[in-house]
Amino acid sequence: MSLRARLTLFFVAIVVLPVTAVTAYGWQAVARSSQRQVRSELELARRSAISAFKAQVQRADDAKNALANDPALLEALATGDSSRVQSVLRRHGSTDLLLAVTAADARVLGRAGRTAPGFLPGVRRAPLGMLLPGTPLVRSWSMLQRRSVDLRRRGCEPPEARRCLLGTVTAGIWMDNQELQQLARGTLDADLTLIIGDRPAASTIGRLTADDPVPAGDGFGRRRLAGRQVVQSTELLSQAPGTPARLLVSIPATPTTAGIDSRLLVIVVLLLMVVCAVATLLGSVLARLVSRPLGELAEQARAIARGDFARPPSAVRSGGEVGELARAFERMQVELGEYLSALRSSRDELARSMNRLGETLSSTHDLPKLLAVVLEAAVQSRRAKAGSLLLLTPDRTALVREATHGLQQRDPAERIPVGQGVAGTVAAKGRPMVLASPAGNGGAEPTATTQVSVPLLSQGRVLGVLSLYDREDGEPFTLADAEALTAFAVQAAVAIENVRLHAEAERLSVTDPLTGAWNYRYFERRFEQEIERSRRFGRVLALLMLDIDHFKSVNDRFGHQRGDEVLVEFARRVTGSVRDIDTFARYGGEEFVLILPETNLEGGLAVAEKLRVATHRTPFCGDGGGDGGGDGGVRLTGSIGVACFPEHATSPEELLRAADEALYEAKLQGRDRVVTAGPRLLPLNTRPGRSREGRPGSSKIGI
Repeated sequence: MSLRARLTLFFVAIVVLPVTAVTAYGWQAVARSSQRQVRSELELARRSAISAFKAQVQRADDAKNALANDPALLEALATGDSSRVQSVLRRHGSTDLLLAVTAADARVLGRAGRTAPGFLPGVRRAPLGMLLPGTPLVRSWSMLQRRSVDLRRRGCEPPEARRCLLGTVTAGIWMDNQELQQLARGTLDADLTLIIGDRPAASTIGRLTADDPVPAGDGFGRRRLAGRQVVQSTELLSQAPGTPARLLVSIPATPTTAGIDSRLLVIVVLLLMVVCAVATLLGSVLARLVSRPLGELAEQARAIARGDFARPPSAVRSGGEVGELARAFERMQVELGEYLSALRSSRDELARSMNRLGETLSSTHDLPKLLAVVLEAAVQSRRAKAGSLLLLTPDRTALVREATHGLQQRDPAERIPVGQGVAGTVAAKGRPMVLASPAGNGGAEPTATTQVSVPLLSQGRVLGVLSLYDREDGEPFTLADAEALTAFAVQAAVAIENVRLHAEAERLSVTDPLTGAWNYRYFERRFEQEIERSRRFGRVLALLMLDIDHFKSVNDRFGHQRGDEVLVEFARRVTGSVRDIDTFARYGGEEFVLILPETNLEGGLAVAEKLRVATHRTPFCGDGGGDGGGDGGVRLTGSIGVACFPEHATSPEELLRAADEALYEAKLQGRDRVVTAGPRLLPLNTRPGRSREGRPGSSKIGI
């Protein structure tokens, strides 16, 4: 065989075979990576949904225990008073849980919370009374995930006897479309579908109905759902005989989620064929041009292999085959030098990109989302397996774990004292630490073969600690990793500090600076929202308007500073006596308003009377003694007007006016009393001496 033929075959072999092998390997790697990514996304979505589901179940269990331990409920069951049972349920009610109490004979005595679930079109829901018994009477019990406890009569023996049973308290979660929407909030683009038996009952897919077929298989796979291809994974929620309930997590099938696109395969094959043809042609041409000694070319090649791209060009200047090859080497030398420069520029660009990422994060105002993005970026940039981000408590004595990545299977402490373990030491000293084996940390942190922890510093002050555990390639973390992570942590700390400052500014904009209660601006917005919600869902709402009687005399006798102290203490007494869902705001001067959602007129009057007694029972700004002066404090009374939606008004303006008129009537009747809004009250424009000047700031107004 001629030299030309041997060189041609040799060149084709060393070019085509490696290209083919690399292409095949790369193809398999891309396919495996795509499958792993899809599985990871589905697994993350599934875990997020199950975690949210377990949290809801725990809330239901807590609500059940709270009801079971309520003496008022036990007394109501003992007397068989269903209205009192319903009142207790409304007091414990939650908008996203179902609370129900059944008698010993399985009658439903009361219910509260979410009593009207929404399932897919075509799904029939059994009556609530058939779903609440200990052994459900219907197959659709999986739609209601519930927690129940029996309440028994005290002193009755034996306790297990049927006659000792007072009733059953149940707290449950409707596994309907709304609940699945709640569970799907942390699953990015994934959809959730509840399957009972072999039919869908609820889903976040809007076009799905109860008659649509659902995938029968479990585990990971590509199926058809609601007329489209999806990649899905299932989680078994219950294994009751005959009614298995499964949670199906699905992602729309795209060329990325479904695997490698067939069109891409055709393009790769065509490119490979072109490469083979070009390689064959180029090998033939080069073999034809080789005719001169190759010593100089070998030296030039060795220089390039050593990385000496500044070596002078080859002395071969022949126009023949070897001369052409020499010039090809010279071009290769130039191109490799340019490629090396491009790699260095790419490295610098990566560093600049990390800085830009930090700057971008500084514009985010959602702190949990910001912490998750910071941690994910740090884990990816250092190729770590897991990580966590901890922030210092306000008293700067402990670190609290606010975000984690890849730690689902571990058991890290959620609170680490400053100075304890690696993270605690970094927070105390303000310097990064790199360990090959962070043993001996007392179980405060996850066990790892290598760890790097850096402080989050903002203007020289430590805000928290960013820690990474283990590398994907099995290598230990180095000082270079710590330096890069420290530079990134500086940008992240600035972003975190900005978010905190923004949140504080938002809080101050809706808070009364004197009393700490909500201001009039916040009250207007919240009042309209509560009225709209009550109107939409057919609920009741009570509005209380409170006024301190003869408050002007406090300013006149003791000065405005004592008057301000009285307002602060009055606000503290009220906020300590109402629920978290209630809205207490300063309306103007010494007048305040209180919004009581889900509260009827009877409940509003009870709250008002409680607040009225709390006002005159104990002197203000004193130690409880005296007669209204000196160290004994200031004895004051309060007048309260009560109005209820929709009994007294159907719009925010009318309801506010009704409560205001009721307050004015309480003043006319002698003060220190609670008055309900009614038709006999004077019109607002006929009242003498009423003014809204100073709303919502000064404490100088008094009637």
